[in-house]
Amino acid sequence: MSRYSNTRAERQEMDALSGEEQITRAISVMQQSRDLELTRHAISILGAAESPMLRDELVAKYDWCDAQPHRRDGGAYIRSAIIRAVRPISQPADIPLLLRAMQTYEMDGPFEMCGDLRAVALWTMNDIDPTIAANMASRFMSDPQVTFSGEPANSAITLLASHNNLAPIFGAVSWGHLRAESLAEGLRNLTDLPAELLPILVEKFIESEDEQIILGLFDLLLGHPTRDSWAETIERWFRTTTVMDLYAILAMQIVGSRSEVLITMLRNLRDNELDRMRVGLLDQALELA
Repeated sequence: MSRYSNTRAERQEMDALSGEEQITRAISVMQQSRDLELTRHAISILGAAESPMLRDELVAKYDWCDAQPHRRDGGAYIRSAIIRAVRPISQPADIPLLLRAMQTYEMDGPFEMCGDLRAVALWTMNDIDPTIAANMASRFMSDPQVTFSGEPANSAITLLASHNNLAPIFGAVSWGHLRAESLAEGLRNLTDLPAELLPILVEKFIESEDEQIILGLFDLLLGHPTRDSWAETIERWFRTTTVMDLYAILAMQIVGSRSEVLITMLRNLRDNELDRMRVGLLDQALELA
């Protein structure tokens, strides 16, 4: 039987159990298994129980992994699962553990591998102490380490926006120092930004060639209270862009915004457009207006 088949069979066997019997088996698997998928599944079962009585077992496994992270939990996949499982039962006593998790870094070549661990620890900290979480989120906004996932920067942006704490987001985004997906996430979370600051972002990103960033910028413009005042800038983008996939998506988004000013702008654009492809895309969007 293949290793995959063994893992699947053991998962099914564990899932078929219930109550204390399932919890006991999950603890045993978490403590003894060297199969990453199976271990994480056992941890998810323990997390779903949301029992404070299981906290010590989960934290003990975390500490075991953390003692020799490269050998026992490279990439922090197990530790991330444990913090996720602890979150529903977290308490102020977990603050030192979460701070440790949010300061965990492991490099693999040019990439840092523990971004997801720091992100889930950030959200868990937010449940316990939002002030500490907001400060750590601000720190993550300027984290120099590059991760595969874009975390924890993306979570930091979302968390700070949920606090209506836009200053760190604006500061990081306005200089363009984040990765493209994080810049896009930051832009779309700034719809409550003072109108006076919006031109800084438009000037910085309106000519970007990165589709993620343009989508984030348009999410900002179309969601901002001053959206109608940007009709001329938006029209100029439509006249000059050569990225037809974005052209179609953003035309649809404008129609979806229900802004009469911007929809009228699209109609005028269509009446003066000579390119058949652009006309077709505008017609397709305007059919829904």
